[in-house]
Amino acid sequence: MKQLYRKLIPLLIVFFTQFSFAHTTSDKSDLYDQCVDHTLQKLKLDKINNTIVQSCSNETKAVYEKQIITVLDKIRQESQQESQPDRYLNILKSQRLWKSYVDKECDNAGTFIGSPMYSYCPMQEYRKRVDQLREYVDL
Repeated sequence: MKQLYRKLIPLLIVFFTQFSFAHTTSDKSDLYDQCVDHTLQKLKLDKINNTIVQSCSNETKAVYEKQIITVLDKIRQESQQESQPDRYLNILKSQRLWKSYVDKECDNAGTFIGSPMYSYCPMQEYRKRVDQLREYVDL
């Protein structure tokens, strides 16, 4: 059984890397893609590697974190204006639960898929969260 996993995991990593790269390259305005392209050019490399994935994932995640904070602040302002403080408090509760979910889920992804997922997975989840939170406010 261990031999099967040893053979399967590298295949999954290659597949996932190709799939995720194909997915992200469809939108050239994507921050992660821009970082990868810039880093490859700067370092004069032909192929992406784990260090670039980690660096660009962390850089992009930081941008999404700031966007999440901005949206949460907007939700807080709207909740105050509409005299609905519970709305904001509920969002904060869900934010804490979401963060716990992301931490655990991405830890699982890193363990089962491979080390690049420890940074790539949170970046993806933060991007989704920005979109999700924006649905709650008028931006």
